[in-house]
Amino acid sequence: TDKLEIAKERFANAGDLEAIRARIDFVRGHIRYRGAAPLDRPHDIPINFIHPAPQPPERATVIAVDGSQIYPYEQSPVHFYLLNIGAFTYHHGVSHVPQPQTLPKLVYHRDYVHDPDGRLVSNRTIDARRTVFEMQTLAQLAWETGRKIRVPIIALYDNQLMFSANNDVTGGKQLVKEYHAALQHLYDVQANGVRVSLAGYVDNPVRSRVILRLLFLMSLKDEAEITARARELKEGGDLEGLRDIHLFRSILKIGERSAVMVQNSPRNLDYKRVNPSHEIAFFYIKVGSPVKSNIARVDIPMWVARDPQALDDLHAMLLAQSTMQGNNPYPYALTRADELAYVSGKDKRKLDEMINLELRRKGITPVVGNPKARGKTLARSDQQPYELRTDLTRTDL
Repeated sequence: TDKLEIAKERFANAGDLEAIRARIDFVRGHIRYRGAAPLDRPHDIPINFIHPAPQPPERATVIAVDGSQIYPYEQSPVHFYLLNIGAFTYHHGVSHVPQPQTLPKLVYHRDYVHDPDGRLVSNRTIDARRTVFEMQTLAQLAWETGRKIRVPIIALYDNQLMFSANNDVTGGKQLVKEYHAALQHLYDVQANGVRVSLAGYVDNPVRSRVILRLLFLMSLKDEAEITARARELKEGGDLEGLRDIHLFRSILKIGERSAVMVQNSPRNLDYKRVNPSHEIAFFYIKVGSPVKSNIARVDIPMWVARDPQALDDLHAMLLAQSTMQGNNPYPYALTRADELAYVSGKDKRKLDEMINLELRRKGITPVVGNPKARGKTLARSDQQPYELRTDLTRTDL
């Protein structure tokens, strides 16, 4: 399209770091700018630089985590929630068997399932706790691996890395602290002489337009025009409708990645204030094969962004992982972690059965739902009784 051609031309001409830095310094002080920015000196490179595929390390360990959950629900005879983390460790360059793990956490104590007002905690609270648990698991596995095997570690997380907790998240501030502690734990693994490349893999970044905002900003002729058209920056101005994924789908060849940049935002500034190594940077990468390719956005902490070898290790291993599933250009280890984390409806029903069985053992008749809901369930069911296994391990409630 015409807009895409305009964006490509602006990208090709966006090599003047000093001009970009001057514009960003101005908008940071005057308007709300949520676009891309180059790294701080001396780690900055032109934003239009394209990196070819590097050689993979001879050996590396890829650790991927993903999570799922069962939310608490009001009509349950016992209020609880479940976090289930799937972890998959893949050894590149050696014939070691991959290591799948599942780490469930069942929480039912009233102080954790209810907020200070006695209400069930929100689903967003459960999501936030799952995110922290995922990062803690990734950090612990990297720590254990780094003590045994002195090869580069690629730590993969299935989502963006910039975690935050909204006002409706119970204990949100504490969760943010625990998340940063997990990031620091990952960073500290390197004290064992092991390089750790942490990455948040965003497989379908269809909403991201931080590069296009920067390209629009650089197209404005002076500070007066920037001020006059400040409202247009959010949507990308005359590039509205395009996304970063459209630009890089056209520019990148398979195996290539973009330059590393940071997103200019108050949240990312908070990360930098906690620890400069925790500031989140990112790049775009084109993975897959000529038959099927994909543009992904990869979030990385600043300690990875400033280490060329860590970047090359990550770049190469993402390419290798994304060709292991044929026409599915997605990291193999993350696919396996997702499979391990998945909690099916059958799993949830079985957990409910175990809880009801334990209540009966204690002489308590479980009551699920209000009379109307129970009547609907009975009327719409096939009248089949539950089949309870007798070999289930007893769980104290």
